[in-house]
Amino acid sequence: MDYARYIVNPGDTIYKIAKAHNLEMAEIIHLNQLKHPDRIYAGQVLLLPIQDGYVPVPGPAPVQIPEPTYTYAAWLYEAYAGKDSELTAITTYLYQAVILDRPEFDALLRPIAYDEMRHLEKLALALRYLGVDPKYGALSRGHWIDWRSRFVDYTSDLCTLLNSNIENEAKDHREYLELAEKIPIPEIQCILTEMAADEERHYHMFCEAKQQFCSEFSPPLPPPCSPPPIYTPVDEPEPIIPMPGPHEGGRG
Repeated sequence: MDYARYIVNPGDTIYKIAKAHNLEMAEIIHLNQLKHPDRIYAGQVLLLPIQDGYVPVPGPAPVQIPEPTYTYAAWLYEAYAGKDSELTAITTYLYQAVILDRPEFDALLRPIAYDEMRHLEKLALALRYLGVDPKYGALSRGHWIDWRSRFVDYTSDLCTLLNSNIENEAKDHREYLELAEKIPIPEIQCILTEMAADEERHYHMFCEAKQQFCSEFSPPLPPPCSPPPIYTPVDEPEPIIPMPGPHEGGRG
């Protein structure tokens, strides 16, 4: 089945949208996983099913989106708020900073957590750029899974958590570079390569901490070398994807 994107207009309801496009309300609610279908807002993006022989009546026309766009969004959702995601990294690192309760680790973990928060915002903007709602969760086998607190790594042993952090940062570095190659959208490629560089820096910071504080240290394999830059950074880059205005998304 094909899908189309519909931008919610002021005054729209699921009933009005369904009636205007000859659809059942339940179809729209199920497809978009709407827990509160009475709370849609102007600027929100909804998917509408397009079936054979479907001819919408006059009204706001849905915009057809190429299938790859939703594949790209699914990949970004996983990095954004899936099980091993930026949202998980933020909460894990802040938990570690609190549970270790040592100034040297607070100084290490909090700046990295704040970097991951910036990554979360960049991925949210990338998802908006693709026309989807940057809510916290990811797609798994075609089903939406909300982000859950059990994704957080509650390990409290110093060397164990440093090992885990090193592995995760190396994995994230590789995955962001791979996504930058697979998603042929320059604006999103810029975001992903910037984030990959941050993850490589975090990797080395955790390696140095492990070498300093863990007696049995064997250096893990370094992340793969970065490919030639896709873009040329400037001192103060302009935002790559503009934040949606009050009439483009959110509640205004």
